[in-house]
Amino acid sequence: MTEPGESFQTPYTPSPGSSTPGPEVTPEEGTGELWTFFWVTIVSVVIIAVAGIGAWLYVKAYLNH
Repeated sequence: MTEPGESFQTPYTPSPGSSTPGPEVTPEEGTGELWTFFWVTIVSVVIIAVAGIGAWLYVKAYLNH
């Protein structure tokens, strides 16, 4: 059992291409990476939605002309 504040060491050996963090990754760093992934995902969804709505409005305006 790890004490609070100690870095977590995974019992699994990381392999090439694996997403398993190494023992040097602290919980704070892992949490920070999750928040970064969350915000990148939100921004990506917004970009795709705006592009889709823009394309839909463009096609709708073109067909009404």
